[in-house]
Amino acid sequence: MDRLLKRTALVFLATLALVACTSAPLKPAAPIAVPAGVSQAQVKTSIINALEGRGWTLDNLADGDILTTLHLREHTATIRITYDAAAVNLTYLRSTNLNYREKGNQRSIHRNYNGWIDYLEQDIRRNLQNTHALENR
Repeated sequence: MDRLLKRTALVFLATLALVACTSAPLKPAAPIAVPAGVSQAQVKTSIINALEGRGWTLDNLADGDILTTLHLREHTATIRITYDAAAVNLTYLRSTNLNYREKGNQRSIHRNYNGWIDYLEQDIRRNLQNTHALENR
């Protein structure tokens, strides 16, 4: 019996360590500044192109507000993107199988989530810069 208890405790601790290794603090996305002269319609197009390029699905599309979900294998992440002619903001909403946790005011999630958001931010920023460059030729 004592041996079974020790083995169970060991398995529990190993599982806990594995979950901890795959989690990272959920870092809030910084606002993305929209270059001067880029219209709100162009911002929307820049965002949609970035989302589609990264495989995100558009769940709800409204003026200045996009709900979008990334489906990867058994994982999903849903974010809200708000935008206008001045800035783009990405906000975590919910996820499935990404070990999202809240403890006090600390939030953590699977470490890959932050990378997905970083890549999406980079693509949106690049699309906005390209649009700005084309407008100012």
